[in-house]
Amino acid sequence: MNTPKDFDFLSERIFEEIHERVSPTTLKRVWGYVNYEYAPSLRTLNTLAQFLGHHDYKQFCEQPTSPDGSPSKIVISNYLDVPEDLVADEELTLYWLPDRECQIRYLGNSQFVVTASQNTRLLQGDTFCCQLIIEGEPLYLNNLIHKGKNNSLYVIGKVSGIHFEVTEE
Repeated sequence: MNTPKDFDFLSERIFEEIHERVSPTTLKRVWGYVNYEYAPSLRTLNTLAQFLGHHDYKQFCEQPTSPDGSPSKIVISNYLDVPEDLVADEELTLYWLPDRECQIRYLGNSQFVVTASQNTRLLQGDTFCCQLIIEGEPLYLNNLIHKGKNNSLYVIGKVSGIHFEVTEE
């Protein structure tokens, strides 16, 4: 969060994701971009926590960063190093809570296209880049083209991670 545009962008993303408004000015205050002597309101904190996938600010504060409470962990899950493990036209199915499912086809060069989806914001024909898919972790989609617009970065499975299956022919 380095420029006023960053706060405008975040404000728009929050509204698009959870249909709650937090003004760019309020976000600048929360991040300390502008001086403000008061703490953020509980409404603002709850909205930001919901945007991150939590029920409210209280739940956000109570949830440890990892099962052992430490901020870091070693990944020992099943994973795909996309450029190394996939070949063009291979298909995957992604699953995440509560009942999301998305089929994707690898196009090569770390790019994917959505071929089908259920209960997600991703639509058939959306494209994105991704280099690493880790079982049980959030999946970060870079350069997402959704409804013809470049949305840059999108995260699926923010709270409980994703699960994946390579589709067998």
